Amino acid sequence: MKNINLYSKLAALLVIIGFFYSCTDVIDVNVPNGGARLVVDASIKWQKGTTGETQTINLRQSTPFFDSNPDAPVTGASVTVTKENDGSVFVFTDQNNGSYTTSDFVPELNASYTLEILYNGNVYRATETLIPAPFINRVEQTIEGSGEDTEIQLQVFFDDFAGIENYYLGEFVPSNLPLPALAVISDEFTDGNENFIENDNDNYVAGVNVGINVYGISRRYYNYLYILIQQSGSDENGPFPTTPVQLKGNCINVNNPNEEVLGYFRLGEFDTTSYTIN
Repeated sequence: MKNINLYSKLAALLVIIGFFYSCTDVIDVNVPNGGARLVVDASIKWQKGTTGETQTINLRQSTPFFDSNPDAPVTGASVTVTKENDGSVFVFTDQNNGSYTTSDFVPELNASYTLEILYNGNVYRATETLIPAPFINRVEQTIEGSGEDTEIQLQVFFDDFAGIENYYLGEFVPSNLPLPALAVISDEFTDGNENFIENDNDNYVAGVNVGINVYGISRRYYNYLYILIQQSGSDENGPFPTTPVQLKGNCINVNNPNEEVLGYFRLGEFDTTSYTIN
């Protein structure tokens, strides 16, 4: 009787496979193209113990979903950052590959800076504050899950700044992966105490070195990243996934505020360390 059931299931499976192989029509998917958007990757990062004078801002244009060349660098733009408290202007020089660099930037904690981009007759602006970062105390390795469904988790500990709202970004850069993992937290329930950011990853195996950076970030950038992490699938939402919403950065076209500008301008101090999985 068992053999009859087995062969019946096998026959049904072969019929299904044959059906799919017989479907040879090509389906063209019409993906709407809303036109090119300016993509602003403007992260001013100041590592503790350094001058922070060398900084880079990257500009790109968005491309259609099925474009064979998704890289569309923006060249010929004028890019400056102004420190609001003293009027210092830092010019970012066009490298003719989408990158704009400066070697004389002056970072100041809790100071406000304004990014200005002149491109194609438009003026794009964004203002943010350079947020301080805590010192990293230590990194601990634990096991997340049970049975065969386990993965290694890293926790990076630091002391929260007391008496003010704080928001933090953890960046985990494994040596065996092309992209970093991001995690954000606030001190809503841990004000003034030791806090930690965690990251678990099934690609963490013995011998892998993980670079770890902890940034201070603004509340607005925290909200931006929180949505980005959830929508990118980096955050586990169980059976109740987050409903997609428009991810809006802080860069605005002064000439046309209705234009959708992608990306974000942010500034943050950070502390760094590394950990080798054991």
